[in-house]
Parts: sequence; C-alpha cells; structure tokens
Amino acid sequence: MKNQIVLLAAILLISCQKREGKQYQDINSKQLAPNSIVHTSLNEAQLLSIKKIHKTFEEVYPISLDKTIDNFKRDQHPNREIEIWQAMAKSYEVFSAINTGDKFIEKRKDAFQLILMRSMISEKEILKKNEFKKLSKTEVQQILKTYQLGKKPIKIDTH
Repeated sequence: MKNQIVLLAAILLISCQKREGKQYQDINSKQLAPNSIVHTSLNEAQLLSIKKIHKTFEEVYPISLDKTIDNFKRDQHPNREIEIWQAMAKSYEVFSAINTGDKFIEKRKDAFQLILMRSMISEKEILKKNEFKKLSKTEVQQILKTYQLGKKPIKIDTH
C-alpha cells in the first residue's frame, strides 16, 4: 500500500512553470479524485497494448490488469495515454534488461518512478528534485536519454 501511495504521488506531481501562457503547479494528491469512466469499452488493439504495458510494469506497479484497463477507460484520450505508457515501457525495458533479478528490484522501482515523472515534467525539473535513492546520477541520465516523448503535464481546469 505504501508503494502505491508513493506511486500515486509521483503520478500527480506537476512542475511549477509557465508554458504557452498556461500555469502548471504542484497539487496535493489528496485534492484529486479519479475521473469517471469515459469509455465503457476499449478496442482489441488498445486492450493488447494495455496488457503489454501491464506486464512490463507489474513488478513495480502492482495493480491488477482489470484496474489498469479501468484506468485507461477513465482517460478522455486513451490512445494518447497508451502512447505515453508505451514510451515509458520502452525506457523501463532498457534499464530493467541490465538490472535483472531480485537484488535490483529497488533500482527498478526508482527507475519506474523516474520514467513516470519524466512523462510529466522536464529532465531539468527532475534533476533538481534528485529523489532517487537507489540510482546513480549516471543511471538517472541514462534512463532519461531513453525516454523519447516530451513532457505531458496533467491539465486541470481551474474555472
């Protein structure tokens, strides 16, 4: 449960910065609630992609496949979200292929959190935070190099 709380906090992390005239800010995760279901079903291609994503992260993000699918059904644009998670999975797979076995599980958990954060904030902001206890600076930089998508912050309408 503790890992899921830490993971949720990482997911909800948003950098304070201005971009294209919009203000992004840190938000307390307790202020957020999950979206309601937007899509009652997903197509076969989406489900296949989600199953691969779930399999990739199941050791470091231990939620059920049903819950994972449910989370994608809550997204307004599941294909875009799948694309983000696929990019995250590619980055994670590079790192985890080198750091296999039980003795590196904590490093893989840190790598997942790093990649998750990178999907939301810039490399510069991540490097300022330096929250990764099990990863060396070199490993952090190598992981960041493998993430191929730009940041995609969570948008919250404040009006």
